[in-house]
Amino acid sequence: MESESNLVKNIIKVFRDELGNLYPQNEIMQILYILFEEYLQWPKTVVHLSYDVKIDEYTFARFNKALSGLMKGAPIQYITGKTWFNGIMLKVTPEVLVPRPETEELCRLIHSENIQNQYRDITILDIGTGSGCIAIDLKKKFPFAQVRGIDNSQKALKVANENAASADTVIHFILADILTPNSCAGLGTFDIIVSNPPYVRESDKEKMHRNVIDFEPSGALFVPDDDPLKYYHAIARFATAYIKRPGILYLEINELYGHPIKDLLQKNDFLKVEVIKDFFGKDRFVKAQAKPEIRDTSYWYADKP
Repeated sequence: MESESNLVKNIIKVFRDELGNLYPQNEIMQILYILFEEYLQWPKTVVHLSYDVKIDEYTFARFNKALSGLMKGAPIQYITGKTWFNGIMLKVTPEVLVPRPETEELCRLIHSENIQNQYRDITILDIGTGSGCIAIDLKKKFPFAQVRGIDNSQKALKVANENAASADTVIHFILADILTPNSCAGLGTFDIIVSNPPYVRESDKEKMHRNVIDFEPSGALFVPDDDPLKYYHAIARFATAYIKRPGILYLEINELYGHPIKDLLQKNDFLKVEVIKDFFGKDRFVKAQAKPEIRDTSYWYADKP
């Protein structure tokens, strides 16, 4: 971006020209609205009324830096360092995934289906918490709940703790890996277990935007093609042992595996297993209720598929 092009209309033109091969024009404008709001506290209407306004050099340099990052494929959320999730402002860094609208929908589903427990002392576990978005949103929705979140990344947990503090929520975040049973010992039992684990197949990378592949943490996104349900196997076994009766398990899933995950849960002592579509009409969530009988927790350590 030329340094003398600090008129609003010229900033917009350069962004649209330079990013045209990466994003549709309407998406570029949405990115610009975010930046004008972030750097100048201008709402969309002010942007359109200020085309001939000159931006100060400091702010203009920030636009230049943002454009440079965007041209490399960085998500706008990593450039601003923040994003909204169901009305909650969250910090995001390259150590955590950028929360998706589908995950917001999952939280709203859990709230609507458990509204009778809104002011009860229930226990909730978020497996693979990342930025803490699910745990924090559910704590807001269930203020008397005891909420825990686990993740295998210490850096992600640092972000989650910062987000919980800024959202004025008390959540116990724990370093643990659902694929390693011993690391999950002592977490307790839960009325609701929820997880949005990695579920994108490695072979699907070529279909994805570079801002996801090059910038978001691959370990939180991708699973091998020959074992795409490995996290769901581990979660099902853990939940079978540590969910309260009749507790509920909620999962976000790859749309291709709704019915295999349903079968998996039915084999792991879950009833009323339901595959639920998202607002795009895709199989995106699975809900299951634990059987009344309590399983011995040694099942969690058993060498079972």
